[in-house]
Amino acid sequence: MLTEERAHALAQACQPFQEFLGQLTANDLLDWIEHELGHHQALDDYQQVGDILTKARPPKHLLHIVSGNTPHAGLQSLLRGLLVGAQNTVKLPKSDTQSPSIPELYTFHNHLPDTLKPLCNFTDTLDLPLLHSADTVIAIGSDQAIADIHNQLLPQQRFIPHGHKISFALIDKPSTKHAQLAAVDASLYDQQGCLSPHVIYVKENAAAFAPMLAKAMEHYHHTNPRTGLTLSESGAIRNLRETIRYQAAIEPENFQLYESPQGTHWTVIYENAPTLVPSPQNRTIYVKPWPENPHLLGTELEYLSTIALSPLSALLNEVEILNPARICQLGKAQHPHLFWHHDGFAPLASLVTWQDIHL
Repeated sequence: MLTEERAHALAQACQPFQEFLGQLTANDLLDWIEHELGHHQALDDYQQVGDILTKARPPKHLLHIVSGNTPHAGLQSLLRGLLVGAQNTVKLPKSDTQSPSIPELYTFHNHLPDTLKPLCNFTDTLDLPLLHSADTVIAIGSDQAIADIHNQLLPQQRFIPHGHKISFALIDKPSTKHAQLAAVDASLYDQQGCLSPHVIYVKENAAAFAPMLAKAMEHYHHTNPRTGLTLSESGAIRNLRETIRYQAAIEPENFQLYESPQGTHWTVIYENAPTLVPSPQNRTIYVKPWPENPHLLGTELEYLSTIALSPLSALLNEVEILNPARICQLGKAQHPHLFWHHDGFAPLASLVTWQDIHL
């Protein structure tokens, strides 16, 4: 099947998944291939570059080890593998029907034409023979899970890891609009993915923004309730709340706690300290003042993924020095474009190898 045929078939299959993949046409997919591989037919035939003929080759067997927290990551990964024409195996989370990745991936597979369906296999078991059968492995998960997989790979296998990452947002000043957009970014997928902000930084009067965000979080909860938690997840939020409650009683000018009236549906914490810290997830968000020196955010900057800004143009210079892989508008943190460079990787170019003929 030629690349152009695959692009048309995949664009049609993607239509029901615009929430996760965006509005795609076959021309969009072909333009993407041309951008990353130099020519939209680079996978079909040799292209001349100087005195060399070169052709891109897809992986013979591409293994996607996906997490269960956000469906768009697994969908995007599989779509990329199909677009370059690889044979794909998707290792799903262990038979967890609550995982949003599983039904979306199966439904996407059902929408594929019969010519592409054989290029997809699904399993919830990962053993050494399967792991070693792939010439390219993409893994999405915790740093420990990534390390465990990496330690089992053979030297000749290509490995594309997507481990622990953290994101945050920055706004110029408090406003109802900013609060509504921040509530969406902090609530969607219950902060389970690497694109979920854990801190909202405010350049002017962060303390005033915290109650505005709390109101917006409550409103979002009523229209989009959070999924259920394990005892451990609930306990982590309650423990943090009690810690902040105690600190707020001693230093009310530096700490404030805003929490859902019943249960742990959402939590907003104002803290007068710039350090970027992971929250316990599940709609728990810090509000902090933006420091004059962004490097004061601390060691978590090593794991920086996405920074959401509002207004983007006015604040871009504030954060470019931190070299995040992605900068976006506030409210769009959870909706990366299909063509984005996930953790800085070129998503198509990183999959292929090349065969050259020297003239």
